[in-house]
Amino acid sequence: MVVAAHSAAAAPSVVPGLTWIAGDYGQLGVQLFFMVSGYTMMLTYGERTDIAAAESFYLRRVFRIVPLFWLAIVFYLAITGGAGIKEWAPDGIGKTDVILTVFFLHLWSPTAFNSVVPGGWSIAVEMQFYLLFPLIIWLFRRPNGPIICYATIALISAVGRFAADLYLAPHLAASLPSAQAYLAEGFYYCWLPRQAVCFGLGILLYDVIERGSRPRLGALLLLGVCLTSSWGAKVALLFAASYALLAARAENAALGLFGRHSYAIYLVHFAVVPLVSMLLPAELLLTFVLTGGVSLALSYALIEPLIERRCNRLGHALAGSVGHKAAVAAG
Repeated sequence: MVVAAHSAAAAPSVVPGLTWIAGDYGQLGVQLFFMVSGYTMMLTYGERTDIAAAESFYLRRVFRIVPLFWLAIVFYLAITGGAGIKEWAPDGIGKTDVILTVFFLHLWSPTAFNSVVPGGWSIAVEMQFYLLFPLIIWLFRRPNGPIICYATIALISAVGRFAADLYLAPHLAASLPSAQAYLAEGFYYCWLPRQAVCFGLGILLYDVIERGSRPRLGALLLLGVCLTSSWGAKVALLFAASYALLAARAENAALGLFGRHSYAIYLVHFAVVPLVSMLLPAELLLTFVLTGGVSLALSYALIEPLIERRCNRLGHALAGSVGHKAAVAAG
């Protein structure tokens, strides 16, 4: 979906309306990514909620996310000549922007949140969710914990969106040069409180599909928050489609292949789209197919075997060591 959105920004389509559909709905692939994260984290965290379990969780996540993202920082700094992505840093980036990005703190800066690594804002949101997740799953497993989680996430999402729309974004826009005022809307679109409902819907999917629960009030709260905006209504449609696929236990080998390589594809396709458009100017569908194919090939042949697989194994080995020590101590 995200590759389709960025292909639509680079190539026209002969099919009426396809460019608009790909651009407007394709970008929701990021929200789907957050939803999947909420679901899979609940599925894979484990039964324990002690300090050792949290440490094991963080080790696995760090070795899964950090190495490739740091390489992406170096790569995009190299191909932009250190200037960053001009759309999100019109005056260029500085050392502070790079340092914030290295430590996944770039969502705290309107000049850094998406300028060092294109699309990097979503990785920062994901890392913030990881920081909170051990607390979330501990709360979820308490008596009446699920409804408390859903209500808290719904409240944070609703308050965050209204605060951003009515006060924070206009205030930030007023402090920026008029030609850069658009950064304020982008900045507050990307922050965790606005995106939190997507993670909440992922947790709800886990609750319904894996636990067989029927949390009607939780669903009402989260979907009610979604239906207060057109953007949220699209997220609700994503939730409905996701529920239908999961409930049907649908499987597809080709999509599974893309899923396994999705992180690398996401990070690298921002560079592949303009390269494809420059070398072979083509219609939207062909640009999309070529971009997806080249990005997958890069991940399959180089990135996954040389970087991701090795780092994942190391992370799981260290996490297993922590778990073993905790089990011995408990014994």
